[in-house]
Amino acid sequence: MEYLDLTEYAYAESVLPMKAVGWLGTEHGIQGGTAAPLASAELRLLNAASTRGRRLMLGRHRCEFCQLDESSGEFSYYLPSGDIHAAPTMILHYAEKHSYRPPAELLDNLAESMRPQWDWRAEYLCALLLDESADFGARAEAVIDLSLWRDRRAFDALWSAMDDEEMVDLAGDELGHSLATSAGEPYAGGLTDSRLHHRVRLGIGYGLK
Repeated sequence: MEYLDLTEYAYAESVLPMKAVGWLGTEHGIQGGTAAPLASAELRLLNAASTRGRRLMLGRHRCEFCQLDESSGEFSYYLPSGDIHAAPTMILHYAEKHSYRPPAELLDNLAESMRPQWDWRAEYLCALLLDESADFGARAEAVIDLSLWRDRRAFDALWSAMDDEEMVDLAGDELGHSLATSAGEPYAGGLTDSRLHHRVRLGIGYGLK
């Protein structure tokens, strides 16, 4: 799948509008290739920002330039401007091995995007997560994306979602993983409670590694 950078994301349904970055292929080539490759400090920022907001997707994406790497899943980057960028996990391979340079709109905000400020996006995701009448897949996406905000309001919404048996049964590991991102915060008690559902505890343990 190939998209021009900063066009509307359309690979899959998303709960919030997003822009595509890093969806490279042979038709358009290495976008941004005329600019300087990422410096080592920029690569570190991209890698750090990419550890959050990762979601698995069906199918695998193979590099069309070297055929030596493939991956599945996507990264979401929440920017201070309110924009959200969606990239395949292959964006890291493209940047490191093929000198791909993501657009400045993303690069200039990487440090901030790792910990976005509380805004309408977070409010929307909290409301979506706790709405048991909403589409379950969209609610599961909200579980992942709320981990980007280390904020008591996000933690409380994730904790409340454990009252939903379907959510715990089907996405308990992701729920635990997102809860674990607040470990060490004064409001994040109870993460080691042995009474938590085993899938939630599994996700917390993975998130604390």
